[in-house]
Amino acid sequence: MRRDLERRLRQIEVADVRSDRIEIWVDQGDGTVCGPRGERLARQAFDHAHPHGRACGGGLVLVIDAQDALL
Repeated sequence: MRRDLERRLRQIEVADVRSDRIEIWVDQGDGTVCGPRGERLARQAFDHAHPHGRACGGGLVLVIDAQDALL
């Protein structure tokens, strides 16, 4: 497992967030990210909408790259 992904997964573990409060987004490598419901945002708009890795309602947002998504 890639070290960066492992670090981010540990953040979830430490945060003790319920699994239904975690959103996983995939960085497409072209300046966009794709969300868990198929939505697509420019990375800049995503960062503005999810400051400090938080989703609306206090959930945790994890951004992985396309290669991580294959693991």
